[in-house]
Formats: sequence, C-alpha cells, structure tokens
Amino acid sequence: MGLRFVSYLYTTKDVPDRWSLVLFLPYCNLRCRHCHNWRLVLGREPARLTEEEVLKEVSNNPLLECLVLSGGEPTVYPPSLLLSFIKKVKKLNPSILVRVDTNGTNPKAVKALKELVDGFAVDVKAPPDEPELYRYATLKPFNRKALEETLTLADGMPLTLFRTTRYPWLTDEKLKKIERFLKPFSSPWLVNEFVSVPDCPFV
Repeated sequence: MGLRFVSYLYTTKDVPDRWSLVLFLPYCNLRCRHCHNWRLVLGREPARLTEEEVLKEVSNNPLLECLVLSGGEPTVYPPSLLLSFIKKVKKLNPSILVRVDTNGTNPKAVKALKELVDGFAVDVKAPPDEPELYRYATLKPFNRKALEETLTLADGMPLTLFRTTRYPWLTDEKLKKIERFLKPFSSPWLVNEFVSVPDCPFV
C-alpha cells in the first residue's frame, strides 16, 4: 500500500520558473487559522489518486522539472512511505527535482527525507520568540527546537525556501523579528500575502 493523494496541479509559481507537479496529501498536525486546505487537513476530501496514477503522469510529461509534496502536512506520514514513493519518481525520471512542503514540526522526518529530496519549503508562522502568538496562529503548542532543527537541516539545499504568510496579527515589527531570526540562514525567505478563508473552522 502506497501513498494516496487528494489532487494535483501543474504550476510554475510554487517552485519559481520550474514546471512543477504539486501533489496534495491529506491530514496535518496543525490547525492554522484561515487554512486554505482545511478540508484536506481534516480528511474531508477523498484521497483517490494513487501512486500509480501519479507515476503515469510523471512518465507522460517530458517537460516536468519538479515534483512538490504538499498538503496537508507530508511529514505526518512515515518517512519510509514517502521515500519509497520518491525513489519511484526518481527511477522514472532521474532528472526530476523533488521538494517537500512542511510546517517544520517534524525534523526527524526532514532528516530522513533529506537524502533524496532537493529541498524543503518551511513555514515560519510567527516570531519563534513569541510562542503564544505561534500557538494562536496554529492552535497547537509551539516547539521552537523542532522548527530550528528543521530550518538547519533544510537550509542551503537547492530548492529550499522559508515562507511566512502576512497574517493580520503579524505587524511589521513582528515580521522584522522573523527576518532577524532567519538572518543566519542562507535560504531565501518569502512573505506571502494573506487571503481570508471565512469558512475555515479554525478561524
């Protein structure tokens, strides 16, 4: 039994200037306010897309440059399951690049995946020195050590980037605190504009 995905899309925006196939896995260990994929997080959308169907898509698209595992949160799955799928993708197309999107809560999984992937997109949802604000954003306790370990493991890889959404509660000063926190790292930091999701049950 392999991974099952809810959906996928083709885009050049997720990995800038690379034709990418983004795969959406269900479930997540956080409950972020205004989550755009909250139905995925709660497992309310059926995961009907099999590994075999994705691999067929990969083999039939010679222009594909990158595959992104997103969600949800990919690291809630056993690393062995993720690695097995990535190996199949790489066997089909050795030149394809693979990125994993993560909320930074599972450095053990990131360490295991690092051997096969080309980078990570790591979310930094609030200033790490403000754990209560982080908890407010995610509705879960914040583990700064786990985030720092994830960032350190992912930093400097070809496709790694760090991301923050400009939530209404993140003032300019709080964004500057995140910027100062990330300054020792070499990977780029992107700030994405906030888009309200009124029907998200985590608001």
